[in-house]
Amino acid sequence: MQAEIIKTILFAAIVSLAMPGNSCDAADMDIAHAGPVMNYHRVDERLVTGGHLMPGGLATLKEQGIKVVIDLRDHPPAGEAERLAEYGITWINVPVAWGNPTASDFDQFSALMGEHEDAHVMVQCAANYRASAMTYLYQVLVDGVPEAEAKQDLHAIWNPDDNDTWHEYIEAIKGRQP
Repeated sequence: MQAEIIKTILFAAIVSLAMPGNSCDAADMDIAHAGPVMNYHRVDERLVTGGHLMPGGLATLKEQGIKVVIDLRDHPPAGEAERLAEYGITWINVPVAWGNPTASDFDQFSALMGEHEDAHVMVQCAANYRASAMTYLYQVLVDGVPEAEAKQDLHAIWNPDDNDTWHEYIEAIKGRQP
């Protein structure tokens, strides 16, 4: 189990460093690892996004009032539901493959966000790329947040225009007819 966690963290670090525009200087690493989870970002009073947990992160999330974590990792650490339950946090996994996100992934994510619209929610993945992209789509397409405003939250973490798969995915989801 610990080996799987280490693999997940190493994968997230490699993906993070491989993203265009990312560097590995100490300042960037400090910012990415400054919160309870990697690339922590508060969207509003009820919603945060982030990557893998940092040491002591669960206690901090509990202190912040997080009640639900929607985890988009397709290979989350074993025992995650039980670990979060110890802190009174509900954990839900929607496995979104980094290299092959689907429309049904967004539909499932949207349904869960709707089910928990009154809860303090954290959307999580390995490095907060999937989480911030799906949250952006949800804000624009479901919550009616102006695209420019939602894009500020997305770009606080990364720019999916630098990744063909995610750029195409976002455009496809935005282009779907209701």
